[in-house]
This record gives sequence, structure tokens and C-alpha cells, in this order.
Amino acid sequence: MTEPDFLIVGGGSAGCVLANRLSEDGRSKVVLLEAGGDGDSYFIRMPAFAAKLIGNPAYDWLYQTEPDPSIGGRQLFWSSGKMLGGGSGINGMVYIRGSRHDYDGWAAMGCAGWGWNDVLPYFKKSEDFDGPMSENHGKGGPLSVEQLRIKHPLADVFVQACREIGLREVEDYSSGDVDGAFINYLTQTSGERCSSARANLNMARRRDNLCLVTGAVADSILIEQGRAVGVRYRHQGAVHELRCRGEVILSAGAIQSPALLMRSGIGPAEHLQGLGIQVMRDVPEAGRNLQEHASFPISYFVDVPTYNAMQKPWQLADHLVRYAVARRGMMTTAPVHAMAFLRSSPELAHPDIKLQFGPYCYDLEKRSMHERPGVSVFTNVSPPRSRGEIRLRSADPVDAPVIDHRLFGDAADMAAIIRGLKGVEQIFKAPALARHVRGRNIPAEKPRSDDEWADQVRAFAGVGYHPVGTCRMGGDGASVVDPELRVRGISGLRVIDASIMPQMPAANTNAPSIMIGEKGADLVSRNMRSG
Repeated sequence: MTEPDFLIVGGGSAGCVLANRLSEDGRSKVVLLEAGGDGDSYFIRMPAFAAKLIGNPAYDWLYQTEPDPSIGGRQLFWSSGKMLGGGSGINGMVYIRGSRHDYDGWAAMGCAGWGWNDVLPYFKKSEDFDGPMSENHGKGGPLSVEQLRIKHPLADVFVQACREIGLREVEDYSSGDVDGAFINYLTQTSGERCSSARANLNMARRRDNLCLVTGAVADSILIEQGRAVGVRYRHQGAVHELRCRGEVILSAGAIQSPALLMRSGIGPAEHLQGLGIQVMRDVPEAGRNLQEHASFPISYFVDVPTYNAMQKPWQLADHLVRYAVARRGMMTTAPVHAMAFLRSSPELAHPDIKLQFGPYCYDLEKRSMHERPGVSVFTNVSPPRSRGEIRLRSADPVDAPVIDHRLFGDAADMAAIIRGLKGVEQIFKAPALARHVRGRNIPAEKPRSDDEWADQVRAFAGVGYHPVGTCRMGGDGASVVDPELRVRGISGLRVIDASIMPQMPAANTNAPSIMIGEKGADLVSRNMRSG
């Protein structure tokens, strides 16, 4: 397809939405360039198989961070889906939007039109909820949102234990109220993963006006006289240039969208000049404001069978048969069955600690699932205060960008997560859960002081795979994009993905990214109609 109306770079959670919505009129010509693969296979659709996809270079970009002094100089792998659907093809399928407070906070930061009442219609537009009709949920949208198909009995026990230590049980956390404990929803359809690609492209790919190109690595944006006019990309060993009549839209995620801007000369001038890149516009904030969930597990052995201890060969064979025949059983499970939000300090107006309960546990010494039944609660500071940045390693798109982050660069995050972990210990001591506990797993011994807790966190904390913020949206001139998601100073160019979030919501980021895709598509369509 030559000279499309819209050229989308990146087919992740938001990019697939854009391809669907911008082509649904049947007239607008749309091209989507995706560096990864097709994103649709039997094993991608099987929820439990995500554990095998993460860390597999065929499906995961496996970005590696720079040494992080805030966690003792450790380097971490940041998984990122290498396929149409992006992270939604390998994630835990958790569907959570965040709180009303998050998005009203965005509006207060100058992001007009992004308050809770502004974004809720787009959450609902994307959704096909399997529960009862509600003012908080949508029916008939492309993304299937379901209640847990298989729920471990200790998930309800976890929620009960949260109540016993004083947390509320939240009736419907999709209402913008996450202040308490609840069983979470999944992006799943009849026991199979519903990635953004499956939701948005299964029907859309049949349209004559939509062209999907996989294995296409974007090199740079073509800019002429201050306007984006196309993209230079590599495909099957050759370099191509594709020009665009309308808008170029970056949807490559929080790591690659700022990198592509910088390779195109849009970024911190001194950094670009040092790499021999011609500066089209000095944008000091491009790549900055990087946020990620630091994640630390507390794990206990229990007296109830859990999924990690149900993986003997004969058991796996039975699980696979049940999945193949009826899409039932353990192979339909997700890693998170319940969640809770609590305050690290009682004086806080809103929760700042996110907990995720999973019916499994790891053996840290063997680096594999533990043989004994156990459960884990992963603790995040949400939103994190610590920040990092994305820089270019070179001007070559094959070279992975530099991820320079400090998980605990802000001391308040370390103090908050320690208080949050102490809260998790209280949950395990609550009567409902305590009666099932049969010993500690992680940490093997309970830390005796805040210093010992900090040592454990620095040694074992990982990430939630939720990077955001590197092309910050704002009403101020220093922001990378304006509230219409237009790149400041370059016409015909927008960024529409998780990188535009000024601050991470109290959520895993797939559902917010899909919402951004829906709202972004509406902004683009309205601009086309008015133009």
C-alpha cells in the first residue's frame, strides 16, 4: 500500500487498537509496521504458556537495563512482547484500569480531556464484559474481559484476610475505586488469552484498506520542513521508505517510541549530536520520566495444593487434555487471582501499595517452581516516585536502547515498599490465611529491622513489566506531546501508547494502554474529519 492516510509504527496494545479503529470506515488507508511476529498461535492463546514465552527471544525483546545502584548494581531483564499485540501477548492478562484519582491527577497536571470521566467512555468502548450490565462496563467491544475461569480457593481467603486487617472489599474495582481488596478480571475469552491483536485485528485484517507488515524494524521518521511525511524501516534485509498522506503515529511503547523519536532527530540535542544525529528539534524530556513497578514477593507454604506443585508429567498431560477438549483447567489460569491496595502510611489520602496474589511459589535456589505448595503476594509501590530514562546506544535501530533506571532512586519508594511488605505479613497472620500457612518461603527468615528488609529488597526485587512515561503528555511546553498526543514542534506526528502517561496509574498497564489507543484513535479521526 503506497502513501496511506495513516502510518502506525508498533503493533502493541495501543497500536492494534489504532489499526482497527482507523481502518473501520473502510476508506482510510492504514499501514501498521510491527517489528515482531504475527502474535497468534495456539501457545500464545494458551494463558498458562506465557511462562514459557517470557524469556524466549522469539517472543520477547528481553531488554537489559544498565547496572542499577539502587539495587546493588544488579542488571534486570525487562520483558516486552515481540509480536502483534505486544505485551498483551505474553502478560498475566490482568484487567485493571486504576483509580479515578489517577486520571483526575493527569488532568490537574495540564492534560485536559484526560480526567476519569473523560477516559471512562474509552475503557467501556474497548470492552466486552462477561458480567452483568453496569454503568462501569462495556458490552460488545473488541476486548473480552471475563471473570476468572478457574479461581484458586485461597484467592477468596486472601480477600477475607485483607478484610480482617481492616481493608475494604471492593465491589467493582473498574468503577475507579481500587481502595481495598478484590478478585480481578482477565483479558480472556472462553479460556483463551484475548490479546489486543486478537481483539482488534482478527476481523480488521480482512479489510482491503489495512496492511499489516510484521518483521519491519523502524529506522527513523522522515521529516520535511517540520512535518512527518513517512517512515524509513528495514524489512527482510532491505531498507524501505514509506510516505504517508496524513499522520505518522508512533505506538512502539515506552522503550522504543522515545528511541525512534531520538533516531529521527527529536530529543535531547546534546545526546543526539554526540551520536552524529541531525537535530530536528531539541526535546530534552524525550526518553525521560521513565517509570516502572519495582516488585518484591512474599511467599509462604500452604496446606492447599497450588499450581506450582501440580506439574508432574501425568498432571501436565491431564491439564493439556482438559485445555484442548474444553478450554478448562490449570492451563487457562493467570498468575494473579486477587489484588489489594493499601496505604503505606495511614495519613495518606489514597493507597500507594499494590498487592497481587498468586496461587504458586518459586524456589529461589533452583530458580524454578517450588515442589511444595505455596502462595505469593507481589508488592509494588504504585505509583512509583523513582524515575529513569531511555537513551540511544547508537543510531542503529538494531542496537537496543539504553535503559537507565533506578528502581529505588527515590528513598521514599524504599520506605513505602518496606511498610507495604510489613502489611503483607499482617495479611498472612490474619486468621483466614494463617490457618493455611505451613512455613515461610521468601524471605526464608523474617527480616528483623528495616535495614534487613531493605537488604532483601535490593537483593531480590524485580519489575512488574509496566514501563511508562518516556514521551510525557502535558499542557506545558516542555512535555513531549500535548493533550491531543501531537509531538510538539513537529506536525503530522503523534505518539499514542503507554509512553505518554505523565504518571503511572494504580494499575497494571495493559488496560490503560488500550484506553489510550481508543482515545487516541478518536482524536486522530476527529482531526481528519475537521481537516
